Amino acid sequence: MRFSDSLLRQVRDRVSIADYAGKRLTWNKQKTRPAAGDYWACCPFHHEKSASFHVLDQKGIFHCFGCGEKGDVFTLAMKLEGLSFPEAVEKIAELAGVPLPREEREAPGESDKRKRLYAVTAKAAELYAHALRSSGGADARRYLQGRGLNEAEWERFGIGFAPDEWTWTLDKLKAAGFSIEEIVAAGIAREGDDGKRAIDTFRGRVTFEITDTAGKVIGFGGRALAKDAKAKYINSPETALYSKSRVLYRLKQARELIAKTKAPGLVVGEGYLDVIAFERAGIAAVAPCGTALTEEQLQLLWRSGGEPVLCFDGDTAGKRAADRALDLALPHLAPGRTVRIAHAPEGQDPDDIFRSAGPEALAQLIAAATPASDALFEREKNRRPLDTPEARAAFQAALREAANKIADKDTQRAYFSELMRRANEALRPPRQPWTPRPPGGGGFQRNAPAPVTAELKAIAAAERSRPAAEDFLRATVDYPGMLARFSDWLDRLHISDPELEAIRTALIALADAPDAAGAIDREALSLHLTQSGQERAAARLSRWPKAKPAPPGADLEAEWLALATREVVLPAIREELAELRRAAAEGDDGAFLRFQALNREAVAIERRAREVKLEETSETDDAGGLVA
Repeated sequence: MRFSDSLLRQVRDRVSIADYAGKRLTWNKQKTRPAAGDYWACCPFHHEKSASFHVLDQKGIFHCFGCGEKGDVFTLAMKLEGLSFPEAVEKIAELAGVPLPREEREAPGESDKRKRLYAVTAKAAELYAHALRSSGGADARRYLQGRGLNEAEWERFGIGFAPDEWTWTLDKLKAAGFSIEEIVAAGIAREGDDGKRAIDTFRGRVTFEITDTAGKVIGFGGRALAKDAKAKYINSPETALYSKSRVLYRLKQARELIAKTKAPGLVVGEGYLDVIAFERAGIAAVAPCGTALTEEQLQLLWRSGGEPVLCFDGDTAGKRAADRALDLALPHLAPGRTVRIAHAPEGQDPDDIFRSAGPEALAQLIAAATPASDALFEREKNRRPLDTPEARAAFQAALREAANKIADKDTQRAYFSELMRRANEALRPPRQPWTPRPPGGGGFQRNAPAPVTAELKAIAAAERSRPAAEDFLRATVDYPGMLARFSDWLDRLHISDPELEAIRTALIALADAPDAAGAIDREALSLHLTQSGQERAAARLSRWPKAKPAPPGADLEAEWLALATREVVLPAIREELAELRRAAAEGDDGAFLRFQALNREAVAIERRAREVKLEETSETDDAGGLVA
């Protein structure tokens, strides 16, 4: 619906922004001057201790000097309650008593019909609430009390009871002046089969009010009390007021709560009692009404916060529901718009967790929710055993296909890069680092590595005027056969530079790809980096010196191996030397002897590196060999 400027101005002029904001904020008594229409409070949009949220009532505007949020009463309603602009205008207009024009598609009298339907559902809610507290509601009360819900919470969450009679609600509503046609149109009763009389929709069930974003009752959910009921839960049928694919249970209340808690997004539960448990724990939550999550509902979630958590039961059905929700969200992912997935432990739901372990356990469940990228990767990884080339290829193809579904190109590139990197790590066979042999042994052996300390990495980085790893990688690209022969060394090379790390990851990804054929040249590597969103690494690649042919008699592989030895083995030796030095200083004679032997080995590695011209002194080697 479009609103004229004059109408919006009329609504603004009739509503005090200070009165509206004052229902949700506490004014600072020292700074606020009500007589001047000057109000101050702590901002509801960011955490602060001093009042920087400023409202000028006469001008009808607000401005936070802390986070920069500003606007008029419509903007404030949108941000505080998560409303769309038309919803905000409708809400403020209702407060102001300003009638809004009918939409052009609305036939004459349609508005009056909707008002009658609202009246029917409101009256039904009143009847169900009264029935719960009557003598006939004893079983329903016992059920609710067994779920930890007392009378105050029945009122808070709009819980009632529909007696197990065919026309109890229908008869009560007819006595209140509503026609059978209106009661059926509101979904409170349904036409009987084969022309028989209408009967109540809800019978022998605990009822849960479903409201629109303005808080008006538009339908109900019903939980059967009888153990042999055909359906444990039923919901109102589609009506002019209620469309289950476009409605979320407790959305209005959740938007108000998230404005207070400043959580990054709403939590989505699977049922009414789960949502109630979350809300009792102080967590803003909603639920679909008897249907899988829909695209319209997902958009409602994102309008209320960019990172909703979809919380499912830990059983097989919950995992299937999580997969469907992830596939639904995938095409729409973008900066500031994602989802996280949480699973309750097997055999439990959020209501069980709240009643057995309290609100802290629910908060921990949500805090541990998995990002969408992790959930997607683990799902595809676990769908098949990765023990054959065909299965590994299918795994990578599924990840590529999933990433390509994302419409936002920046997000798509980021997902592609992340998923392919993780896939390559998962599919790469485990390789143990090289460590020196004990004294008296020659060469090197695979063994359990000593942990590399952050201090040692920093020292090693400081000792190099220019990363030898860059020439290490350059040789792998420019000289065919290096990658195939020395991939183990490439995988173990310590690289702290993020651009070089991106190049190393791309090299391994291309080499491990099922369709890899022949050498990997600079052009192919640059294209892969660019498509993976690593533009800076591609630019770094473009600045590499032009490759020169190897001079006659040059043993490039010996040079490469010497460089690899220094870059992979020597850091491990240096770390062990530092540990041995400390032990020797404490009087350990064995450590002193080991220190001497290792020190000689380190000197020998450095000497071999110099012999093959690997000194770090120039950008290029005029002789055409490798340069470190």
